[in-house]
Amino acid sequence: MTNPRAPLAIGDLPAPVRAAATALGSEVARALGDGLHALYLYGAVTFPESECTGDLDYHAIMSSVVAGPEQAAYQAARGRLAGVPGCEELDGWVISLGEARGSEPPLHLLQPGLRDGAWALHRAHWLAGRCVVLHGPDPDAIVTAPAWAEQLAGLKAELVFLRSADHDAFAVLNACRILRSMADRDVVQSKFGSAAWALEHLPADLGPAIRAALNTYRGTASATDATALATARPRFEALASASLSGASRVP
Repeated sequence: MTNPRAPLAIGDLPAPVRAAATALGSEVARALGDGLHALYLYGAVTFPESECTGDLDYHAIMSSVVAGPEQAAYQAARGRLAGVPGCEELDGWVISLGEARGSEPPLHLLQPGLRDGAWALHRAHWLAGRCVVLHGPDPDAIVTAPAWAEQLAGLKAELVFLRSADHDAFAVLNACRILRSMADRDVVQSKFGSAAWALEHLPADLGPAIRAALNTYRGTASATDATALATARPRFEALASASLSGASRVP
């Protein structure tokens, strides 16, 4: 990616998300203090087709060690944010600036041993403009564009992760996202957008499971939807695996 796109502004987000994004930026910046170099919000909320569903995904990039007081302040901030509408589900990473400048999956500074296996995918999203800068410089001042091989490794890591996921709807929609990413050779995709693509490009008999997954994220799923998801999930996983391995045959 030679020409990064400008990030979104908070005003570009759907109205129900703006207050939550503002609260997230304020609380995290205050908690982590001067050591916070950048804070990026990304994920479902940056795609208009996602209907304001999903977690608030963010990366806090630190230029200094997160000492005990900052760690305590950060955890307290997350506790307060849990009471803010739209912030009930936070999926955040705290990483070092040094590692953010590289291509290797960075270590979570507050959860030893945990590395960001989707690092290449996150960078691709940020540089494509699918993020909001809540603090610090734009992403292109820090991160490098991921090569396709890195993005492919990230998609393979996503497949491993979705196979172990407890929720069938998550697995099905992420399988759709992998399939679309491979078909378009572009990893900057949303779950809902990938579901729409899948309804047009995958076999018609998989349609009920895709719609069931969307209903689950919307909070309108029925018992029939749950059955459709559980039944079809292995096939979606097989399709995603075949796509990543270069196979084209539909199971």
